[in-house]
Amino acid sequence: MRLPVRAMFMNNRNPFPVKPLMVYCAVILAVRLSLFLPAAPFFSPSLLAAALFLYAPLPRYWRRGFPAWARATDLGKSIAILALLAGAGAISFFLFVRLPLPPSISPYHGAFPLTAAIASHQLLLVALPEEVFFRGYLYDAFGESGRDPVLPVALLFAIGHFAIAPSPFRLLTFFPALLLGWGRKKSGNVYVPTTVHFLYNLLPSLIGGSPPA
Repeated sequence: MRLPVRAMFMNNRNPFPVKPLMVYCAVILAVRLSLFLPAAPFFSPSLLAAALFLYAPLPRYWRRGFPAWARATDLGKSIAILALLAGAGAISFFLFVRLPLPPSISPYHGAFPLTAAIASHQLLLVALPEEVFFRGYLYDAFGESGRDPVLPVALLFAIGHFAIAPSPFRLLTFFPALLLGWGRKKSGNVYVPTTVHFLYNLLPSLIGGSPPA
């Protein structure tokens, strides 16, 4: 007897990635709680977040070997995908900041100076660790369970941003996260989404926020 298509699809799925989700919850909770700790010279919530995002996936790949998403892939294809996503993000941001939205949804106003320190922070403490964790570790976990990872990982990305610093604007990270997930899916590596994530975070400085009223 032939199984219905839906049943055949479900039979191809592995168990839901519960352990990676528990790791995700633990990391987000730790970063959130760190915001309430007193300031220290060699400690900051952003440094803790970067360390956890980078090293929480380590046990998984220690057992399995070097992850496929960290290997070199088709350079020309990766550059084309990167250019497409960078352009789409820049146009979207330019149009978004010009919408008549309340500050809770669109907090960027005027010009934002770009310095080497800001760029280094965005690359090394934000874009790289977040992409290793979300488009690397969690993406693999959902993919190996037989589910398309782009949507669930984008949801977790937005929920995590909101849980750490509650704001309606933080929930909007869901939309660029979809593009980052698509970049990982098409390129097969995290170098493309990491670079695009870095560029997206610099858009308030490169393009500017909403024009002054």
